[in-house]
Amino acid sequence: MNMKLVFALFGCCLLLPFQCMLSSFVYLDSDAFPKCGYAVLLSPFYNAVSVTTQTLMLFLGEYAAAWKFAMFSLPLAALLCAVPILGVDDGWGDTELRFKVTFGAILGIAFVNTGIFQSSTAALASRLSGDTYGPLQEWWSIGVVFAGVFSAVVASAVQLAAGGQAALIVQFGFCVVLMSASFVCMTILVRRGVFSDEPMPAMEPSPPCSQARYPEEWDAQGPMTPSPGGSSSPLLKRPPSVVFTVADGLLRAWPFLLSMFIVYVQGSLVFPLVIQKWTPPSYLAPELFGIVTVLTVQVFDLVGRLICLSRKFQRAVRVGNHNIWYLLTLGMFMPVGCFLSWRMEEHAFLGSLYTRLVLLACLGLSQGLLTNLIFSWASAEAAIGSRSIVARALPLSLCIGIVVGSAISSTVVSMLEH
Repeated sequence: MNMKLVFALFGCCLLLPFQCMLSSFVYLDSDAFPKCGYAVLLSPFYNAVSVTTQTLMLFLGEYAAAWKFAMFSLPLAALLCAVPILGVDDGWGDTELRFKVTFGAILGIAFVNTGIFQSSTAALASRLSGDTYGPLQEWWSIGVVFAGVFSAVVASAVQLAAGGQAALIVQFGFCVVLMSASFVCMTILVRRGVFSDEPMPAMEPSPPCSQARYPEEWDAQGPMTPSPGGSSSPLLKRPPSVVFTVADGLLRAWPFLLSMFIVYVQGSLVFPLVIQKWTPPSYLAPELFGIVTVLTVQVFDLVGRLICLSRKFQRAVRVGNHNIWYLLTLGMFMPVGCFLSWRMEEHAFLGSLYTRLVLLACLGLSQGLLTNLIFSWASAEAAIGSRSIVARALPLSLCIGIVVGSAISSTVVSMLEH
């Protein structure tokens, strides 16, 4: 079994349901559930559930193997993805009831898929990356962005051909198929013993006092403990608490987490809110203009992540604790250019379609490059004992960056419009 493709499949599964919600946003808010407040409720509630669950997983991930969390979440996520397919059918009850059930299923997806499954598969990808299986974190990340490209293409094609309801059914139906396939792949990997050596620090039993042999890294955490016989033998304190372990791992990894946060704050400052404010050229229909802009960002994001698979490229860039900040600074020019293109639409250069597409291509390319460079950097630099913690924390930093960037963008756009 090709592990790179398996983890790309896992990455696709964790983002595809959310992309389906976004691509079906107008249909769900205007046609399926009019006057139910879907547009107002989706973003804050979904993000709150997702971020809260990922935060909890930082600690819960120390109590059980990551593959067990993934195996638990996949069947539930597949069932929850089937609910919107039934929820948009008028034959299943009145609109308000169907909305409540569908919206509850969407929040359930945020909990089991974007929360539990994302954290657990990120930890597995980090632990298994290396000479044996290759850069699994990068392939997992490629699967994530591929879900966006796939959803945009399929949703646009089906919606133009058969309408919004058909597009929703096709997309969520495909989510069910992919999650079922992921569950089968996970089951095969478990039976082959791929995850058999996965450590569970918080669950390791403490040996009897007379037989204690703790790792050297605990030696500096406290004084020696007298043995039962009264002599002073090098017995050490119990392993540190999970809270201490996680906090220590996060503090040591702050450059990785902060840089990932900044990357997605930068992207969310303009995508999608500011881009939606752009006036399409007269020769291009608004719907087509929207599809072109979204696909430009996502396709070049995918290209950037694929480029990072080249170790020669990574050695040439030499990403590290110092020069990552130069790359992040360069990435800030694209959001600034997108804002100027919106506020100066009448300018011959800034307001042209070609300039805007170049800005979006550079925005997507820089985001893809930096995302996978940071994943690679974190995997190479993080201590072995805290690698899974850092792997679970990176997607959380990414999600928080999106939330913060979107909030700043909404505030700034509102101020500029008034």
